[in-house]
Amino acid sequence: AVLAEVRYGTDGAWPTRPAGQGGSLELVDPAGPQNLSANWRASSEFYGSPGTAGAGPQDRIVVNELLAHTDPPLEDAVELFNRTDVAIDVGGWFLSNSRGDPTRFRIPDRTVVPPRAFRVIYEYQFFPVIPAPGQTPFTFSAARGDDVVLLSADASGNPLRWEDVQQFPASPNGHTFGRYPDGEGPFLLMSQMTLGTSVVNTDPPELLPVFRQGLGAPNAPHAVGPVVFNRIRYSAPADGVEFVELLNITDAEAPLYDPRFPTNTYGIEGGITFRFPEPETLPPGGRIVVAGTANFAAVRALLSLPATVPIVGPYSGQLASDGEQLRLVRPDDPQQAPRPDAGFVPYYVVEQIDYSGAAPWPVLAQPDQQLIRRRVGAGPGYDPANWEAASVQATVPLARLQVTRYTDGVLGLRVTGNAGSRYFVESVAISGNGRPALIAVAASGTLNVSTNGPVTLALSLPVSGDGGLYRLRIE
Repeated sequence: AVLAEVRYGTDGAWPTRPAGQGGSLELVDPAGPQNLSANWRASSEFYGSPGTAGAGPQDRIVVNELLAHTDPPLEDAVELFNRTDVAIDVGGWFLSNSRGDPTRFRIPDRTVVPPRAFRVIYEYQFFPVIPAPGQTPFTFSAARGDDVVLLSADASGNPLRWEDVQQFPASPNGHTFGRYPDGEGPFLLMSQMTLGTSVVNTDPPELLPVFRQGLGAPNAPHAVGPVVFNRIRYSAPADGVEFVELLNITDAEAPLYDPRFPTNTYGIEGGITFRFPEPETLPPGGRIVVAGTANFAAVRALLSLPATVPIVGPYSGQLASDGEQLRLVRPDDPQQAPRPDAGFVPYYVVEQIDYSGAAPWPVLAQPDQQLIRRRVGAGPGYDPANWEAASVQATVPLARLQVTRYTDGVLGLRVTGNAGSRYFVESVAISGNGRPALIAVAASGTLNVSTNGPVTLALSLPVSGDGGLYRLRIE
């Protein structure tokens, strides 16, 4: 009789390190589903954990921040963070950019990371002019992404545990990847570099020695925007419409392409694949729908989208109902000669989410009629608490215009509409057929996009002594 059967993978959501790069696969919960990738982990023991349950992640010392795309006065750097309440000596441990060759750099003896504090290792240390015997100098790949590997060892230099292994994509110059808060959370692009000095990539190259003095510092939050995932419909019926909606959360235009190289456009990767065929620009608070169908009329009818909201597509692939990863990517400048990959266009991740059809992500009570919607535009997209279930069906846009005062030729108005909507307060006159005719747009803008739901905005309009007639239009 078959007592247990497991169909494991070596890519995708499955741990990849055990596939010839060290360690073994470990079942996290023996009572859980054995064919579910999330119920398996890579062993922290370097040689695996045969015959034992495995110690699991140690989470003592972690890679807290990493800088990979650099020019003087910056250089590649790795910040370590001690998550414990005791000092830990990491001297004799190994740092590398390769899971297949994890012992490339031996951290010097007596390198101590204080409790709940930081230590930074710089490129001049792991890429020296004269490397130590048995060591392989390295730098991190900024254009194609790379790995960062931290490996503990015993006093004889024998590897013990995979303390931390992070894989990261391409990155823009002078921007770091990291965790927030320190020692926790996903390893993503940061809003600000915080390695312990104020030196940035636009400073004079002569400040490199000053940059190397940084001892680490508390991390800033992860970068968000300027464009984010706003709505995702992944549970459409067989003949229904799947889509993702993007939102510009800023008060400035957001080009979905590289202005210096306009043919290099944004894209979506992961469970679906899409590259914008033409340069698109989102206005402040603007939205764009990327559909899984070429029937744009059906999409516009389903969502009652105004003509000002463009629809593009179709994308390749299909959104998984049980969840998967989506990445919004933007192009960096092409690699230049004399680099061997001159002309290659790096793409770095603007936003990454790993949605799921199960808790803690919103569970759709009526999957055919619902989608997931972002709660706060400027909040982290990877946080399930920042998403909610919402109806797919079109709703009448909320629009309310109230007069609050009229003093000394100034009319006070209160505009109410849904977050992210464009509003237009229009001066009108009644025409001969009894219908209002537009005279001029007296005020316009975007209602606060930092949250979903109703937003109220106070306005002041100068008016003539004869008064006037105004109407509110919401898109």
